[in-house]
Amino acid sequence: MVTNAYSYNGNLSDFATAIQGRYNEGYDLVDVEYGNGTWFGVFQDKPDGNAYNYTGKFGDFTTAIQSRYNQGYDLVDVDYGNGTWFGVFQDTPSNSAYNYNGNLGDFTTAIQGRYNQGYDLVDVEYGNGTWFGVFQDKPGGNAYNYTSSLSDLTTAIQSRWDQGYDLVDVEYGNGTWFGIFQDTPGTSAYNYASNFSDFTAAIQSRWNQGYDLVNVGYGNGTWFGVFEQ
Repeated sequence: MVTNAYSYNGNLSDFATAIQGRYNEGYDLVDVEYGNGTWFGVFQDKPDGNAYNYTGKFGDFTTAIQSRYNQGYDLVDVDYGNGTWFGVFQDTPSNSAYNYNGNLGDFTTAIQGRYNQGYDLVDVEYGNGTWFGVFQDKPGGNAYNYTSSLSDLTTAIQSRWDQGYDLVDVEYGNGTWFGIFQDTPGTSAYNYASNFSDFTAAIQSRWNQGYDLVNVGYGNGTWFGVFEQ
């Protein structure tokens, strides 16, 4: 089992300091979420190099992605919060790509285009009127669902589990809950809570059950955690 940790801060500069602290402990940043005035980071002790960038301008953000590509890093996670685009990078052996669209229908068309090129969708973010998708050429089947309500999303999750897919990412944007699924050999679980302390208590409970936290989403007053054994 991968050792897991998290940090959260209300201030972005304090959050960056916390990331460095986790680096010093041997953890890599794997997921970032902003919600209700809080920056939340998920960490794992993965055997890879790790980096991040954040900026207030979207054009500067895509420039930073290209710069990290040139340094040998792949984009693995994107978040938007409080006027800031935040990207997480890993020097994994897979190739990454991204697409962004202002319209959800156009975004799903772009996802299909990436599927046709052999890429899987690994992360979705919504911010400032833009849907942003991160893709990697990972081995395995990929799927997604989006719904207008959280209860409909949980129904879709169960249906995907019945089909043999694991939940790997959840995002909320513009009235839509969006879930990403992968037919990886892990077993997934989730918890959601409107109260932050209840959410962190749920994380500890899942750790006690042998699950690692792999993704966090926030939307419509709800914290949502994705876990994997």
